[in-house]
Amino acid sequence: MKLYDGTADLEEHVAQYREKMEINHIPWDLKEACLCKGFGSTLTGAALIWILSVPPFSIQSFSHLVNIFNNQFSCRRSFERLTGDLYRVTQRSNESLRDYVSKFSKEALVIPNLDVATAVQAFKMGLKKDNSFYEDLVMNSCRNMGEARNRSLRFIRLEEYRMIQ
Repeated sequence: MKLYDGTADLEEHVAQYREKMEINHIPWDLKEACLCKGFGSTLTGAALIWILSVPPFSIQSFSHLVNIFNNQFSCRRSFERLTGDLYRVTQRSNESLRDYVSKFSKEALVIPNLDVATAVQAFKMGLKKDNSFYEDLVMNSCRNMGEARNRSLRFIRLEEYRMIQ
């Protein structure tokens, strides 16, 4: 597990820590203490300095520790991404279709409650308007991102074929 230094997403770090601790068999009556004691070993840099400054015996539970940790590093909390954010993903003039599809897919993966219809529309709107794939999507809409991705493969092959000619 990567050590947390106060600069990354703190919620992701806590979630990873909890997941790692779940694989260890810890007796129920010792679980809170183990979670609290072990958390400091996942910190480095400013985060480690912070936890060392927490007064001894001031933590009542792991959830209390997480709350004060969140308060200390709340500026590092990542904003929840929304499907509408995908409208900002656009294909640059010199960007290949393969690279655009890959970039768009990576962005869509981090959206927790992805609205499929909006994602498909954002995908289409982000394409360069002067290519045949965009025209194909205008004439024949897609029902989901899998369908759009599969249809893009034909146009990626065509684009790459034209590049080697």
